[in-house]
Amino acid sequence: MRRDRSNFTLASPKKIFFHRPSGLWPKGADSGHGFNTVAIALKALRSPVSVCRNVDQKMNCTLDMIFDESPEEMAHPPLLRNNGCDGHLLDLPCQSTRCVQPGSGPRALCTLAQAVAQTGDAVAITSATGVIQFVNPSFERTTGYSSAEAVGQTFALVNSGVHLPEFFAQLWKTIARGEVFRGVLTNRRKAGDIYHEEKTITPIRDESGRISHFISTGRDVSERIFSNACLEHQANHDLLTGLPNRSLFLDRLAHAMHRASREAGIVALLFIDLDRFKSVNDSFGHDIGDRVLIKVAERLKKVVREEDSVARIGGDEFTVILEGLKSPADSGRVAAELVAAFEASLEIDGQMLEIGASIGIATYPEDGDGIDLLLRRADVAMFHAKDSGRSTYAHFSAVMEGERIEERSVATALDSALANDEFDVFYQAIVDPRDQRTVALEALLRWHSPLHGEVPASRFIPLLEAGNQILVVGKWLLATACRQIKALQRPDLAGMVVSVNLSGRQFRDRNLLSDIGEALRESGLDPRQLQLEIAEGALLEDAHAAAHTLAALKALGVRLAIDDFGIGYSSLCHLRHLPINMLKIDLSLVAELGTSADALWMVKTIIALADSLGIESTAEGVETAGQLALLSALGCSSVQGYWFHRPSPLQQLRTGWLAEKPVPRPLLRPGTGGPWA
Repeated sequence: MRRDRSNFTLASPKKIFFHRPSGLWPKGADSGHGFNTVAIALKALRSPVSVCRNVDQKMNCTLDMIFDESPEEMAHPPLLRNNGCDGHLLDLPCQSTRCVQPGSGPRALCTLAQAVAQTGDAVAITSATGVIQFVNPSFERTTGYSSAEAVGQTFALVNSGVHLPEFFAQLWKTIARGEVFRGVLTNRRKAGDIYHEEKTITPIRDESGRISHFISTGRDVSERIFSNACLEHQANHDLLTGLPNRSLFLDRLAHAMHRASREAGIVALLFIDLDRFKSVNDSFGHDIGDRVLIKVAERLKKVVREEDSVARIGGDEFTVILEGLKSPADSGRVAAELVAAFEASLEIDGQMLEIGASIGIATYPEDGDGIDLLLRRADVAMFHAKDSGRSTYAHFSAVMEGERIEERSVATALDSALANDEFDVFYQAIVDPRDQRTVALEALLRWHSPLHGEVPASRFIPLLEAGNQILVVGKWLLATACRQIKALQRPDLAGMVVSVNLSGRQFRDRNLLSDIGEALRESGLDPRQLQLEIAEGALLEDAHAAAHTLAALKALGVRLAIDDFGIGYSSLCHLRHLPINMLKIDLSLVAELGTSADALWMVKTIIALADSLGIESTAEGVETAGQLALLSALGCSSVQGYWFHRPSPLQQLRTGWLAEKPVPRPLLRPGTGGPWA
């Protein structure tokens, strides 16, 4: 069989025509360039095919003829320019009497050639050295480079600079071994924008088994990558502040500790808990609380270095990972700067809010060689900082851990305290300052643990409030106090009022009204003898809902008091519409009466406010004769504190000071103030 550039004879009467699309091979390319490319593409099927080129005079275009059998050795004709074809692959009848209609085998090869040119994936064929020899139209659309611009170049043409040289070195090692590479590459289009391509590079071997070419196919997956990146960001970042969440924080801490271990470095973990955030959240609501958290995150990021990692791991808890420290003491300087960053008030909607930060520090490897251990010890140090007065920082020590273990033991024992009948109700007298007559009692929860002894309320009440136990224990306290005061009825104690505290959780509980009604019915206590104390902050979280709840409570016939008044942020506009009977002045203001002009002014203002609203005022925490005399002179309706009596159990209440006739203590000067009724 003999072939030349214009005449040839087929050993088999089968042939197809591959029309060279316009611009598929550039003008001036080396002879046989595109011709070889087509052959290489078809050889991917490992079919014994061969290609020759001729010019169809009738169609006035260049045709590449692809045969389904190996031809004799022949010279490749030079590339000719397209002179009018429509740029599609053709399956044409022969234009010569020496040709016949192609059969099914060649048609399959023609279909493959059509697929290469028309596939939606970007296809490129390179030499064994990576020089591009062919690109399809999808490659042009994806990259923005035309075939003329791409052929003769390498894939450095679309290199974005994102991947390190080591990445490409590994890629070349893979395909040089004859293995298929699969991966996602970040490339750059001609226009300069970045795109992500899911790429497969397949080595092609010649008859001798050597790699002669590579076929690259790629698909633009930028949209999918972006969507996945968004989902990954949401999975690893706090939606409110945008900071890394607990999951990402733990991952970064693990990597930081690994690097420190390899380089003999130091990692410091700072555990941050906000001071007074709960009060702000209760007073202004969760919307303001969320905005506070956002501002807190901004302040934290401004203090630390760019390479340091700030995270929000839950609620008002944040962490900072410090790497590259020369000594553990370096973390203390950063912690001091973080504490100082919160000395300035946070302004939200014109309201100046006071927020502080208590910080615990644990360092790797000194304080722990595991993630959980380091985190736990930083948490222990943070609680020590809070116990030391808040708005400060503390480095972990072994002594602190013993204290923290004790705290967990207390929390565990508290879980079963009610079931084991370990709670009791103590009472403190509320006294008329004029004659020091007991006019009411405040019911106070006490806990005697067989394991821990007498546990202060300041220690276990926050633990109850942290969980749902406060609802169950609070209901028990209410029912017990009503029952005991009812049983205490004597002619000389007629009308004695008992005051019971409601936590914020109880006040918002939907079963509150039914719980109070049940306690009154079962005890038989006159509703007018029950006073409910609600913390100031609980009323302001949702002023409308609070007003509705107070009105419903008032309809039961009970008395209402605002507790801890003077340390929150009450709106006087709302206050005058609330159906309350009393304002209770917080004991922190009473304690500073003799030393602080501001405290004196606030107490005086609160008493005057109560008088103007036609309600009563009570001062808590009276411990000296001077405080009593001053409150009496200011017209405070009633007082309570250790100056009179310490809280006592029911038995002492029956046989002790309540049964005795009061002996008035001398006042520095007489006071006025109305009766407690």
